Amino acid sequence: MSKVIRALFVATLAICSLIPMANAEQKSPSATAPLIVESMYGPDLYRHYCATCHGRDGKGKGPAAAALKVPPPDLTVLARRRNGVFPGADVESNIRGGAALTAHGSEEMPVWGPIFYALDPSDAHVRARIASLVAHIASIQQP
Repeated sequence: MSKVIRALFVATLAICSLIPMANAEQKSPSATAPLIVESMYGPDLYRHYCATCHGRDGKGKGPAAAALKVPPPDLTVLARRRNGVFPGADVESNIRGGAALTAHGSEEMPVWGPIFYALDPSDAHVRARIASLVAHIASIQQP
């Protein structure tokens, strides 16, 4: 009987020693970035969704730019190219995925509109994210 009790004690001790490690693994931050950013702040959204291709400064030199068929445009000169008028509706359409963008291999830039809807089906949240991105891109325009 003593061998059985000793074996149960050792097994219980072993199992109990694993519980803190399992909890630590669950509490540790994920190694991958989240798919959706909770923030609705334009610069946060831009850094998370756009900077990889367009660069943090918006000049089209992000780390993934070289892998695209056509280099991403310099987002800081959109207004300059339109005689000082920022093309907000066009930018919104590009973000939603409604314009032909050959750099991405199809008619859809990384289809953020549908991706935003897939990650968070709230129409109000999707509209707010897109509006915040458009406002941020408008704010980085250079004369």
